[in-house]
Amino acid sequence: MSWMGKILGGGLGFVFGGPIGAVFGAALGHQAFDADSRSGTLSGLENKQGIYFAATFSMLGKLAKADGKVSQQEVDVIDRIMRDNLRLPEDARKLAINIFNAAKDADDAFEDYAQQFYDEFGRAEVVLVSIIDLLLVVAYADGELHASEEAMIKSAVHIFGLDAQYAQIKGRFTGQGQIDDVNQCYQILGCHEEDDTATIKRKYRKLAMEYHPDRIQSKGMTPELASAAEEKFKDIQHAWDVIEKQRK
Repeated sequence: MSWMGKILGGGLGFVFGGPIGAVFGAALGHQAFDADSRSGTLSGLENKQGIYFAATFSMLGKLAKADGKVSQQEVDVIDRIMRDNLRLPEDARKLAINIFNAAKDADDAFEDYAQQFYDEFGRAEVVLVSIIDLLLVVAYADGELHASEEAMIKSAVHIFGLDAQYAQIKGRFTGQGQIDDVNQCYQILGCHEEDDTATIKRKYRKLAMEYHPDRIQSKGMTPELASAAEEKFKDIQHAWDVIEKQRK
């Protein structure tokens, strides 16, 4: 985790500004530095990873408060995501919580964070989709997608240029049955049952390549949050296996 080690070690190179930079700076003001952490100037990739990490938990902070209050279910699911899905070490979890709280109470709007994120990652569609996916995970934490939460998520979808894909992304949360359900597998691959096998296989290969862990990290996603994308990569592989067996 070189980018975080440098930042928590008081390293130089913390160069991104805007609302994400302001929240990151406020969060670091509450973070105890580790004298043994590596310090030094951030590389271009490390700087992108810092923006990705800060933007993720900034948007989650705003989303959690979309309906006027942060529910215990939302706090619990975010803590579970940090602990189980992302497997964040203690320093990273503390920083994520500080960013979440700073953004939640900041004057900047959710759309400000989404726009800055898009300005940085607009050419990496898979990274944009990963954020929408994570926002939906938290929004559904209490078992219901509230209108205020969906309106906020849709504003990011629009900024990211993903309007045409939103129904498909949301379908992962509204679909019935287990992942072995063939209809859900088609949704995961963005296909329809009437598509021919060659078309489905092309879409599967394209998605598998886009969500490969190495490719994800090369686009600026942090190693911690890339572990969540790795779960999507496994889902894509499994969905193709289910469809292939069903067609045989």
